[in-house]
Amino acid sequence: MIATESVIQDTKAAAADKSLISPRFYVTDYKKMNALRFDHMADAFKAMHKRFADDPNKHFFKRDDDPDFDQDFSKLPASFKEFLIRGCLGEFSGALLYKEIAERIEDPILSDTYRLMARDEGRHSGFIRLAMRDISADLDLQLLQGEKEFVSMHPKIILYTTYLSEVIGYFRYINIYSHLQAHPEHRYHPIFKYFGGWCQDELKHGDFIGLQLEAQKNLYLDGGVNRLLIRFFSLAVYVTMWLRDLKAQDFYASIGMNWREYDLKVIRETNAYAQRVFGLRLDVDHPQFIQILDRMAERYTKMTEREASGAGKLALAPMKAAMGVDYLRLFMMKVRKDAPPPIPDYPVAPIIKGCSVKHGAEPAMA
Repeated sequence: MIATESVIQDTKAAAADKSLISPRFYVTDYKKMNALRFDHMADAFKAMHKRFADDPNKHFFKRDDDPDFDQDFSKLPASFKEFLIRGCLGEFSGALLYKEIAERIEDPILSDTYRLMARDEGRHSGFIRLAMRDISADLDLQLLQGEKEFVSMHPKIILYTTYLSEVIGYFRYINIYSHLQAHPEHRYHPIFKYFGGWCQDELKHGDFIGLQLEAQKNLYLDGGVNRLLIRFFSLAVYVTMWLRDLKAQDFYASIGMNWREYDLKVIRETNAYAQRVFGLRLDVDHPQFIQILDRMAERYTKMTEREASGAGKLALAPMKAAMGVDYLRLFMMKVRKDAPPPIPDYPVAPIIKGCSVKHGAEPAMA
């Protein structure tokens, strides 16, 4: 597909977006990553590699035999396009990062698992682009890769944030999928049917990265500094999603969902699942936690309105500072280490260590 002027403009806008909620492209220090050792858990990593290599979704992301794609999508909500763009950026970012790690990491099992993870993310971004073309939109990924700023982060931070991003991706996709299974009248595009299998890839990715963190427990999980970093980046992921979905609330309304209720549910479930690796969870059910999130949302709305009206950095500084203070208040709240709440029994359920949970062998399609 030859990039039209509108595609080029959308791509350049996505590349230039450096706002708090915009998806980032990351690189890391591969010398430090190669200094890590995983030999003591070799069997676990071989089993994880087999989980990727078996590839139950090999024939899943196919549209040719699905007649639901043969219809007119010209009158879909405008917010759907923004949802697809954000999704494509996130999946493409993951594909680039994992492909780069696969090429630079020396451990052969880890290298090939990262390659297979990049394969999954590439499928996802490609499937989203097909949906974008249904509504006469697209992104020029080659142009995007050349223009988007890459952020370098320590391997520890890469593992924290990608673990959280993949796990939260599972709960985001499965909650939308489950909602639209119950309310098919809101499923205005067939891509939503595929979220049941899609989320399996997300959780598989999270489990692989979680295994790497567990293998480096002394370096990456134990100790006061690591616990502070885990709290900081867990909070960063939750707040970013909260503000991003605040901005995308029209999309959630279009599929019959309340963005705030959806985000609270996703945060609670991600928080509970991640505790099994991190050993702690944020106290997201504390009334003050939710109150501060709501206050940050109000401030962010006012800040973006003023920014849109032409306010400069100096005029916005007090509002950014106030949001920073709110973030610090959330960060300073006590964490919990008691048993996490149970994960709901979804149609496509996660495999949870130490728990007996139903798990479908094949992705749900209906």
